[in-house]
Amino acid sequence: MHDLAISSAPATAILRKPYYDLSGTITVMKSLLKESAVDGFEVQYLAEWNSEHTPRDDVTGDRHNAWEKSSKYTTEDLITHFRELPVLSVHANRDVGIYLCGSSQDIEKGKDMIGQSLFLAESLQAGVCVFHLWDTWKQHVDVTALGGWLGDITPSYTVKASVENVPTHTERTTPFMLMEQVEWITLDIRWAALYNELERFESVKDRIINVHLRGTLENATWVLNNSPFGFWEAVRTIKSWGYSGLVTLEPEGGLSSGEWRDLVAAMASIRKGLK
Repeated sequence: MHDLAISSAPATAILRKPYYDLSGTITVMKSLLKESAVDGFEVQYLAEWNSEHTPRDDVTGDRHNAWEKSSKYTTEDLITHFRELPVLSVHANRDVGIYLCGSSQDIEKGKDMIGQSLFLAESLQAGVCVFHLWDTWKQHVDVTALGGWLGDITPSYTVKASVENVPTHTERTTPFMLMEQVEWITLDIRWAALYNELERFESVKDRIINVHLRGTLENATWVLNNSPFGFWEAVRTIKSWGYSGLVTLEPEGGLSSGEWRDLVAAMASIRKGLK
């Protein structure tokens, strides 16, 4: 039986709150639990909450603006805020891979961020921590070194460190090719669609411990736009592998066109589709 989760940050948009608004995040999480719409949540450890530096994963400048507006929270603060809620996974700060692919000083910062993310996940009794392990814009990625640094830190924690198939600019390489060397995998269907390699992940299905379903909320259902396969086709494909682990919905499009009942109904449709 699948555990069904939703990513905490994008879900705040259903309340017309920004993704970094922690009080809005807690409100929507509690409301979804009251509706029995989910089993739990994937908490994003947002770079916008870090007081030390602005997000490095910022192509447009929007995240810098969000960082300036956002309140700041330590790891301990987040543990206090989320400890009474069922957190099934934690998504580490998305800047981890950027730091790990940087200077020696950056690498040490990236390692510290790995530890903080795993500590947060373990403290919240989450079973999985999701990492963007490489810099998506780098033309060369030493995935052996990256995996080694992750592997050096994870034995100190009970949480499984899972690597997401984020894009890569490494020549003649796809995310799947980089993932072949990692121990645990989070399969994101948006990134699988970008490279049209969803079917390839069947060969590593025993190492997949989290699936990120991505979709835009349209008329109380989920739609995967600009993809070689549809949202429900992806669900059926993953079901056909016999996958029974954690499934996490990551809303796209900001939920701006949806209403509360639409979101609840759309989450119910996923649960039904996974049976």
